[in-house]
Amino acid sequence: MSQTPTASPTLKVSKKDIKAEATRARICSAVVDCLDEAGYAETSINRIQERADVSRGALTHHFPTKQDLVAETAMRLLEAALTPIAGTGKDGRAKPPKPTELLLRDTWNNVANTREGRAFIEILTACRTDQELHGVLAERLHDWDTQSAASIMQCYRGSSEAPDDAALVWSICRAFFRGLLIHERFVADPDFQTRMLDRFAGIMKDHLLIRTDLDQD
Repeated sequence: MSQTPTASPTLKVSKKDIKAEATRARICSAVVDCLDEAGYAETSINRIQERADVSRGALTHHFPTKQDLVAETAMRLLEAALTPIAGTGKDGRAKPPKPTELLLRDTWNNVANTREGRAFIEILTACRTDQELHGVLAERLHDWDTQSAASIMQCYRGSSEAPDDAALVWSICRAFFRGLLIHERFVADPDFQTRMLDRFAGIMKDHLLIRTDLDQD
């Protein structure tokens, strides 16, 4: 006689866990604001505490050090940025890849030149000299870079025969975005970013090409 299979137990999330995650998310959001507005050096525990409107005890309970807090924020920012290059529609099906010029403009407007994007630049810059922060983030940043390369190569190819050329070109694009965010501070032309982005997109369209072997079914 066959037995009726039992359903797998459903893991329940307690109200305490939900409250803790909400607090962590609020603190990390405050970190993003502080990094964007004041930079890494001026993003102190006191400034974050005031911006998040939490007690010092609550903040240090979740994040004992500034490096722990910045690292957690960085991971949340990376996770949010790891969306498929082509994206998906409401029906869950993959959308066709965007033309390179549109891809670059969308990435600039919706990822790089946002409070989150600017905050992440502060974190990357800090990793150059803050060895403790670099130690916490190095492996995760390498993993993210690998995933980013794999994502772009699913939809695009480079103009050379090298199999990883699309990933190399995409790394160049990301480096350009980082540089543009910094260089904007040194020019008086209010249209500088737009002009630079348009010029760069016009160059890159011949080096980052939509793959013609994609399954369009």
